[in-house]
Amino acid sequence: MEIVAVADLKIGMFVAEPDCAWTEFSFALQGFVISSPEQVEQFQQKCRFVYVDRSRSLNEFHLVKDYGRDYALRPPVDSGAVAEPEPPVRRRQPLFEMQADSDKRQQRRRRFLTFLQRQNDSEHSLALARELSYMEPRFDDLQNALQRSFQAVSLERSMDVGSVREGVRDMSGSLRRNPDALMWLLRLKRMDQYSFDHAMDVSVYLLMLGAHIGWRGLPLLELGMAGLLQDVGKTQVPVDILAKTEPLTPEERELVRSHVASSLELLCSQSHIPENVLLTIARHHERWDGSGYPRQLKLDELGLAAEMAGLVDSFCAMLKNKPYRSALGHQEALEELYKLRDHQFSPGLMEQFVQCVGLYPVGTLLELSSGEVGIVIQQNRVRRSRPRVLIMLDADKQEVRGYRVIDLNEPAHQACKVARALPHDAYGLASHDYYLG
Repeated sequence: MEIVAVADLKIGMFVAEPDCAWTEFSFALQGFVISSPEQVEQFQQKCRFVYVDRSRSLNEFHLVKDYGRDYALRPPVDSGAVAEPEPPVRRRQPLFEMQADSDKRQQRRRRFLTFLQRQNDSEHSLALARELSYMEPRFDDLQNALQRSFQAVSLERSMDVGSVREGVRDMSGSLRRNPDALMWLLRLKRMDQYSFDHAMDVSVYLLMLGAHIGWRGLPLLELGMAGLLQDVGKTQVPVDILAKTEPLTPEERELVRSHVASSLELLCSQSHIPENVLLTIARHHERWDGSGYPRQLKLDELGLAAEMAGLVDSFCAMLKNKPYRSALGHQEALEELYKLRDHQFSPGLMEQFVQCVGLYPVGTLLELSSGEVGIVIQQNRVRRSRPRVLIMLDADKQEVRGYRVIDLNEPAHQACKVARALPHDAYGLASHDYYLG
């Protein structure tokens, strides 16, 4: 951090702290890259100096720390001058590495989605089939819009905020009509690229949680947009750090944490990004007890939207494989999060989240009292302990061929109950998309 007199402030510098309270200013964010003469003038009117973070500044004011050395990113030297040696190059994270739709996994997913759309043996299954058919092309449109938007942001071009907003609105409506449909589309329309799939997951779960606690209209829409965009700055973090299996060094940890500032820098240059979306993104790694970053905010300082975003981000990350640990199952992730109530997450919000996601959401692996093993393909909104289950292993744990579905809520299956929820890798069923065989 460097102290800079306000008379020397320039556009492109990242102001981390002024020498007076942030409340003296009308800025929406506390800590940002200066982008206009008006912002410079405000600082010059209110204080004498500010703390500038060179690692977050832009252009010639940016300073990269690498392997204990500092490298200022200056304009090219004159042809007659002797150029300094180039710093080591660390490969940045690729935006999205799409897999071809023709590979075997995509074919299995398409086959299973068709199976779900053809279910007609109950009103529940008919409703699911209708919603899947309606929502699938709109879900595809949002994926394409989000891909284009992230690429535009990384190239410092204008992103299509309107298409992203419309996609979030479509998802919100779909969750209101039939939540299971969108959860299946999340599973079956994956790009198999962590950053992209994680953004979609976080947005959907945030919309679910927001609607569950009564949010409607614009606040809910902005919450879903924040979920989609909050980690765009991770594209600026070197791949070798994100893929590291050993503990991070303090320097590497700070570099990963800088993705919050990078996200804001990339998005603040865009027009039509609501301030509430930026504020949620700025604070989604803050925690209820003040243990988060970058500003160690706590309690009511966070704001409910940011607290929800942090909780959902943590939950969705636990469900994914990471270089340093295996993915957790649904109930395992909830148990891990529940240990953090009263600390990183407020007890009230944690209780609401558990109620929101339910006992056995679609995709949960279960063992039944009959000894059979199956996966939940539809929740029972009234009797949550009696979902609709696709059987994969019989009582002897032998593979069941074809699609055999039982509804635990039907009279014919009243004697059968859920014995336990299983880890995602139970009986070796996690080595592929086990419900797509």
